[in-house]
Amino acid sequence: MDSSYSRNDKIIRRKFYQYLIPTVLMVLAMQFGSLADAIVIGNFLGDGALSAASLALPVVFLVEIPGMMIGTGASIVGANYIGKRLIKEASQTFYLAMLLSFVSSLIFIPVAAFAGNQIAGLFAGSFGELTPMISQYIQVYAYQAPILGAGITLAYWLSSDNHPNLGAAFFIITNIVHVGAEILFCVFLSPDVAMWGVASSMGIGMLAGMGVLIPYIRSKKRVVDLKTPFKGAFSLAKPLLKSGSSSGALTLLSFVYYLVLNIAATSYLQGMEMPLYAMLTNFSFVIDIFVIGILQIMPSVVSSLFGEKDYFGIRAICKRVFFIAMGITVVLTAVSMIFPELFFTMFGVNLSSIRDGLTIDPLFVVRIYCLSFLFYTVNKYIVYYYPSVMLNGPSLLSNVLRMGAVGPVSIFFLMMRFGVMGFSYGVILMEGAGALLVFFFILIMKKLGRYPGKGVLLLPASEKKENQVDLSIPAKEEEISAVVEALQNAAFEISKDETASAMLALAAEEIIANTIAYGYRHHGPSQYIDVNLAKTEQGVLVRIRDDGIAFDPTTYQPGDEEDMRFHGIEIIRKVAKDFKYLRLLNTNNTIIEIPIGEKIA
Repeated sequence: MDSSYSRNDKIIRRKFYQYLIPTVLMVLAMQFGSLADAIVIGNFLGDGALSAASLALPVVFLVEIPGMMIGTGASIVGANYIGKRLIKEASQTFYLAMLLSFVSSLIFIPVAAFAGNQIAGLFAGSFGELTPMISQYIQVYAYQAPILGAGITLAYWLSSDNHPNLGAAFFIITNIVHVGAEILFCVFLSPDVAMWGVASSMGIGMLAGMGVLIPYIRSKKRVVDLKTPFKGAFSLAKPLLKSGSSSGALTLLSFVYYLVLNIAATSYLQGMEMPLYAMLTNFSFVIDIFVIGILQIMPSVVSSLFGEKDYFGIRAICKRVFFIAMGITVVLTAVSMIFPELFFTMFGVNLSSIRDGLTIDPLFVVRIYCLSFLFYTVNKYIVYYYPSVMLNGPSLLSNVLRMGAVGPVSIFFLMMRFGVMGFSYGVILMEGAGALLVFFFILIMKKLGRYPGKGVLLLPASEKKENQVDLSIPAKEEEISAVVEALQNAAFEISKDETASAMLALAAEEIIANTIAYGYRHHGPSQYIDVNLAKTEQGVLVRIRDDGIAFDPTTYQPGDEEDMRFHGIEIIRKVAKDFKYLRLLNTNNTIIEIPIGEKIA
């Protein structure tokens, strides 16, 4: 084939930025809701309520386990099925995820009803005056667990099915209503029962956010077929739960981690160390607001590309995600180190009172804590990337090391020795050790041959055996003949079937020519078409991707007046073993498979 053609990431790059903004907005809204709890509580209800909410965090993470695990698993498995053109399985994954997340969350209701006060007393420890507020907070969170589970699952799913904007809208609506209701409850309810209102505001917001189901159901971009029967869906539970196990493990370990921290805090912190500790435990939400939105692109976009075996696209996306996330983290670290007093104002904590009650400068404690931010982002990258390519090992190890081993053990003993400063030291040790040990684990597994992929992304070193052609061409008519010739030659090289090769080249020419003539006519210059040729078990397959006007050639019917004309559409239908179209990542993906060795009439 013509060596001047090579694959570029022009289309994938545009898709990245189209997904980036709504995904960032989605996570911004999601994390702001968590951050707003601390801000609103600290400013309206005081240091004691802020400390109570911080001590209740283990239950918040526990309640979110079904939604986080099932929602993340569904987004990865669903996107992978869509990438493989398995629409029935993708549709059943959606049904199953919504059902499992709701039903499994029901278990928290009786636990809170019968043991809520006792659990609150254990969490409060030596700070017994906080028990009533902790009890109110954890009981309401448990009562609304089914709503939270279903809502989180829905939000994660939407990005996988071509609707990142609705995913963002879900969390924006949820948290506008959540924060608004929370402020109203703080203002108008008695301080004795205000925490009931603060906790219930999240469930109220989630119910409002679920209104996005209406435009999703009516959307023409939706790949999922809602008419697919549910029968047989439970067979998909294993891959769904396996793919979500990393996220579920992280949330479970977060519960354990904060539980151990609370024991250390209520045992070894004194006086004004507790409000400072409460403020620091909410610091990660500040980083999450800006960084997790970038990383969250990977479960939906990378999973789809992995299903297509588009390793070039995965590398392009992951490189961009990493450098943007790390760049933002560097800026946030610098700002936090230079202006740490901003966080005291944000959380409504009186810096003067904290200084009077401590023997160490609280600003120094904050600055030490901020040194963990870069390691934190690397660990989050690990957690989001590897499950997206169906490798749970590195992600699970990262979670176990950080939240289940190094973190709680080191922080517990460091807090016992150094008080609140020990917490900052321990977080640095936890995040740094987690990142370094995972990379050593990957190197060892590669040496043992367990991870045969190339580099830290663990993708196949070369796609040449499977993908004989993988290129991008400018959307110009003069490019068609050379590309068609390259496809025909490569198809013959792997099939030794002249007829199949000629038919595949003819079909590809028809799709490419139509895309150039009609698909990009309302777009600007520098448009590209990605073309991939691969060998299958029974034939040769070509995938053509463009981000022009949405058009499904498989449903095309000739008419008297039409914007697009397929002169050879009937030929494609006649000779193709498989002729499919997907609107994947908001791009047109046309897949044509021609059988080898079969007589074509």
